[in-house]
Amino acid sequence: MHFHLPKPLHGWREYVGEIGIIVVGVLIALSAEQVVEYLHWQQEVADTTEELDGELHRNAVSAYDWLTVSRCIDGQLEAIDTALASARQSGRVEPTAPLTPPLVVFSEDAWLNARALQVTNHLPRDRLAEYSRMFYFPRRLVESVVELHKEAAELRPLSNGVTPISTEEVGAYQRQAGRVHELVKRVELAETLLLGRLGSLGIKPTQEELRRILNSNRSSVGECVGPPPTYAPDA
Repeated sequence: MHFHLPKPLHGWREYVGEIGIIVVGVLIALSAEQVVEYLHWQQEVADTTEELDGELHRNAVSAYDWLTVSRCIDGQLEAIDTALASARQSGRVEPTAPLTPPLVVFSEDAWLNARALQVTNHLPRDRLAEYSRMFYFPRRLVESVVELHKEAAELRPLSNGVTPISTEEVGAYQRQAGRVHELVKRVELAETLLLGRLGSLGIKPTQEELRRILNSNRSSVGECVGPPPTYAPDA
């Protein structure tokens, strides 16, 4: 039995040519699609990078805002320590200035969105690692600031004075003050590191922002407000 392959209407040469045109067309379409997708992700990366840098800038402003009043917080805690030490002898706590840690905002929303939308998959590896390190600080600061305010609230009764007070109660307040001290130092260290590392990348508050924060905090908190070391605004 013999099999005969059907012959194309216009011959094999024309048939192969038509197949070639189809293949080339498909390849061109696929290449065009890849180019469009590449350009799309390039634009997404550019937009996301701008958003990430903007969020880091706002976190830098928040860190500077907090650090300008760090001496005020230290002074409030020292007054509490002194009042509690005296209470061991007198049996009463003299009223102290309320402990008022700043309520500043740290965020990582842009970073979380970039990861959820998989834009971070298209960032250069070194840039991705850089952002991952930088956004570690806001995440930890949010947790620490919330914890600090919760612990500081336990010292609030001291602002009105406590009479009488037992030695055991004094000891409990002193341990609570110690926890607050530790949290304050944890927050300040993280903020100092954040400002330093962002500054090395050129992300920092503007001179106008530095002066505005200092003036605002001095008018609302007092003369204890001052810029953190090596981070003062230009005169």
